[in-house]
Amino acid sequence: MIEKNDKVLLKDTAYEKIKEKMIRGDEEYTSENTLVQELSMSRTPIREALNRLQYEGFLKILPNRGIVFTELSAEERNELIDMRIAIETYSLRQAADRITDNDIQELTRIIGMQEEAYHAGDFAELVEKDALFHHYLLEIVGNSQFIKMYRHARERQFTVRAGKWLKHQPDVLQTFIEEHRTILNAIIRKDFPAAVQHLVEHLEKGKL
Repeated sequence: MIEKNDKVLLKDTAYEKIKEKMIRGDEEYTSENTLVQELSMSRTPIREALNRLQYEGFLKILPNRGIVFTELSAEERNELIDMRIAIETYSLRQAADRITDNDIQELTRIIGMQEEAYHAGDFAELVEKDALFHHYLLEIVGNSQFIKMYRHARERQFTVRAGKWLKHQPDVLQTFIEEHRTILNAIIRKDFPAAVQHLVEHLEKGKL
């Protein structure tokens, strides 16, 4: 008999794996049967995860047709970016007196991992480390609500169609890395107004 905690764990695991599939995969459509086979899980946790993802707006379950991963409208995408600009620039200003040498080293290491992923052609790893750079800047301040808001916005931005587009834009991906380094260099110089401005310009490029 499966314990209650195990059921919750399975549901959460299915939720994260389906979300990861949306970001890393090329398919805009799938089905419950396909997910059962791919994830090697029973229908119950997958169905619960799908219902949660549909409620959160990540996908639509179409009777007799399957599951379609939803895309953001230009307005929705731009609103999410505006939210990210607000919370990330505020956090960066607050971090001015808190950033340590260890933080600088970690941010440098993250950018290095981005470069390694880029040269290896590992798109999924590159996207993950791109997110980690922004996440780490928020963690320096430690506002848990901002971190939750960032995660939600980031996940909504990187849908299947966005991922497919980025995979075929190597120059854009290289630019992301260079812009992260520019932000970090301003932080190292303790020129936080410049760091904030570079961050705004970096995020604004994601608008449609």
